[in-house]
Amino acid sequence: MHTLITQELRSIRVRDLPRVKSRRLGRGIFGALRKNRDGTTAIEFAILGVPFMALLFGIVEISVLFFVTSTTHHAVAEVSRQIRTGEFQSTGGGAEEFKDAICAAMSGVGSCDNLRVDVLSSATGQFSDLNLPTSPVSCSGTSEEIEACEAADPEMLADEYTDTSGGDVVIVRVQYVHQLAVPNELTRLSNAAGNTHIITATTAFKNEPF
Repeated sequence: MHTLITQELRSIRVRDLPRVKSRRLGRGIFGALRKNRDGTTAIEFAILGVPFMALLFGIVEISVLFFVTSTTHHAVAEVSRQIRTGEFQSTGGGAEEFKDAICAAMSGVGSCDNLRVDVLSSATGQFSDLNLPTSPVSCSGTSEEIEACEAADPEMLADEYTDTSGGDVVIVRVQYVHQLAVPNELTRLSNAAGNTHIITATTAFKNEPF
């Protein structure tokens, strides 16, 4: 009887031996995988690299836009002063000459082809009677309409220039179409077609009695 029990126990141990070995082998493999940290840097970079680069390029885009905006406003203030004093009118300049003067005051920042100017005066001498031309339409509507609008070429409206005299009330508006480099899905800086941002600089004044 004792011999039969001993043989049965041995047979059970022999049958369970492959299971024990497979468990030990599995633990050994998973343990090795847990200890193996090769490639973790690449995985972490893949996870964090994309948002980091998007943030970096977004900061650069905003910085460039801020610089171009500041330069445009400065140029408008400087050249508009020549209209207020009559210096610009004395040269017989018009819309093209005024645009060239704005472009020169921007010191080569941006493209002169992306500028449009409006110089308007009221016959009644009242600022309330001045109506500026419509700005380029911003992209709006459904997601499909916005996507189609952003993919289209930006609209460049014609310049409007009125020669002014001493004592006239004047509004000067300069718009610069700045082409964005980063897709609008990342920065949300586009406000017109073609992934562009319309920079608008406006000043109003009354000409000196020249």
